[in-house]
Amino acid sequence: MKNKKGFTLVELLAVIVILAILITIAVPSTISISNRLKKNMYCKKIDSIEVEAKLYGEDRKDGFSERLTLSDGNYPSQKLTVKSLIEAGYLKKDNQTAPYILDPRDNSSMDDMQFNVYIKYNRVYVHFDENVKTTCDK
Repeated sequence: MKNKKGFTLVELLAVIVILAILITIAVPSTISISNRLKKNMYCKKIDSIEVEAKLYGEDRKDGFSERLTLSDGNYPSQKLTVKSLIEAGYLKKDNQTAPYILDPRDNSSMDDMQFNVYIKYNRVYVHFDENVKTTCDK
């Protein structure tokens, strides 16, 4: 028998099949990890917006002219956007040009996201839209 160098077609096909199986296992888990990281980054941005909105509210709570009605009462409030926090110097920009804050999940602008800062029992709270709350609930 001759000593041939190289691989047979069957050996090459076996390697290709094994690689294909590994890829079909690895790709979905990688996508899942990526989506989870994007969601976590989004929730961190929401937390940051909430902290800065509370600081804004503490500085201006005597000037709240609107009213926010929640299930447990009616409170003095002010409607804000992310852009208004940036312009007031409370929030740092992600980008130097608009959109200033990007949603990491889909790279859409968060600048126009609206929320209410309100006073309840002399403490400042932030009320976001329900879809923000459900996305970031732990």
